[in-house]
Amino acid sequence: MSLTEIQLNSLNTGRFSQSTIEFDCECVVDREDVITDYNIFWIEEGEAKVTIDFVQHDIKGNNFFFLNPGQIFSVASENKLKGTRIAFGENFYCPKTNDGEIGCNGLLFNNLLGSPKLEIGPSKEQKFTDLLSTIGSSLAQNITAKQELVESYLKILLIELTEYKKKEVVLMETSGDDGQEILRQFNGLVEDNYSRWHQIAPYAETFGISPTSFTKKLSKLGVSPSKIIHNRIIIQAKRLLYFTSKQVKEIAYELGFDEPAHFSSFFKNKTDQYPADFRKKAH
Repeated sequence: MSLTEIQLNSLNTGRFSQSTIEFDCECVVDREDVITDYNIFWIEEGEAKVTIDFVQHDIKGNNFFFLNPGQIFSVASENKLKGTRIAFGENFYCPKTNDGEIGCNGLLFNNLLGSPKLEIGPSKEQKFTDLLSTIGSSLAQNITAKQELVESYLKILLIELTEYKKKEVVLMETSGDDGQEILRQFNGLVEDNYSRWHQIAPYAETFGISPTSFTKKLSKLGVSPSKIIHNRIIIQAKRLLYFTSKQVKEIAYELGFDEPAHFSSFFKNKTDQYPADFRKKAH
């Protein structure tokens, strides 16, 4: 990952950690890492090019960015990069199963539409710096209820970040007060079902509306539901082609295609190259 952890604090269970990260010199990334936990990065100083699932993003000071388990991640920096990383597993706190509590799934994590980064304005910088400092202090305490204390501060951080992220979302048109919430829930549904639901109909049925009405509702937000579904399938296909030795036909069946030829045609249509060609170029 090309980042140096100069200080690491974690719970004894190993399900939660907070580290100070730093990179001091020019870096050329020669490999990617697969993320195994949920990650929150807070960049305080420097600039970097972060690649997440083969898409590059420019990150700078006062930026958060968020990673989900399973994502492919690398970072390159041309100058000193400083910040904080928080990592936690699903057995510590799961944004998906606790979605009704905070609502960060589909906004901070598993956001299939928007950017994985969040730029914090100067007026809010101190608030988040203080929250991260409080979490670090809690990890250093020798108390019986440390896990519960850390979890409570993590929830506060997620709530504040989620509310800030909501303000960043700019809708092309208004489709009612529930439009953004439907989009967020749809992101989560796609993450859980993309390998078996390739069409809009089952997603629309979940919301109790017809596929046509569902498409129209999201199109008013500037969103194509079919594009979100197809993009998620392609992301997983690329991960499997890059990081596993599974045959193309195995990947096709794993992603819910009845015939490997259908998968190859689908991949070619979306990426302008066949799966085997992508694998060769990626390596």
